[in-house]
Amino acid sequence: MYTQLRLIQAVKAERTRQQALVTNLETVLPELPAGHLFYRDGNYYRIVFTGGKRMQIRIPQYSPSGEALIHELRAKRYATKALPVLKKNLKCCDQFLQKFQIYDPAKIAETLPSYYAPEFTGILLNGDLDPKLWAKTPYAHNAAFPENLIYKSEGGLSTRSKAEADIATRLEQMGFIFRYEPLLQLGNRFFYPDFCIVHPIHRRLVYWEHFGKMDEPDYSNKTMEKLSVYAEHGYHLGDNLIMTWETKAKPLTFAHINDRIETYFC
Repeated sequence: MYTQLRLIQAVKAERTRQQALVTNLETVLPELPAGHLFYRDGNYYRIVFTGGKRMQIRIPQYSPSGEALIHELRAKRYATKALPVLKKNLKCCDQFLQKFQIYDPAKIAETLPSYYAPEFTGILLNGDLDPKLWAKTPYAHNAAFPENLIYKSEGGLSTRSKAEADIATRLEQMGFIFRYEPLLQLGNRFFYPDFCIVHPIHRRLVYWEHFGKMDEPDYSNKTMEKLSVYAEHGYHLGDNLIMTWETKAKPLTFAHINDRIETYFC
């Protein structure tokens, strides 16, 4: 659904952009001089019609007033040619926004009797997922050093740090579907992001990395290298990748966790 929502947002933004230009051109056009520009034998002329008769008035090219008139007549012609295209586009945008319907298999399932269990396999758009099915699907995760999983979220998830437990707790409290430390292969590199979360509206996967030792130079250098690999493979901060961090002097707070969730998921 993410692509569909982005498409609607893009159409709305483009409509606003083109409407602004239409408004500007319609305001400017009445103030531009009558007639149109004509060029012949190295001279510019202003063509006007008076009493049904065509008049051709030579424009002095190398005077400020002449240059200004040439500029205004050019602008007028461009504006008169542009307006029909822009207005047609506005109508197309309006028709799209009025008629386009978000394709959501879950909404379709809600219209069916209860004995139709949600069966989204085969009717999902490429890139979309069924959150419930995804939650039940087994996945490879970080099995190294299980003895370090000494922290617990409110829902009972074992994590490697208190900050990760706090993040998991807020995700659990808000009903998010997520995985902890799933395997992610990027090229020939293998990572275990702290969290992989189903966006509740877009229904796409968003990764959340928490970096807990940013005051340690070696750790921070490895973090920057990791983020570079993410970016090379299409994972970008603020889009499908969320990052939080802390130092000994500045530990992660629930306020910051809540802010990230509200910013990227609500």
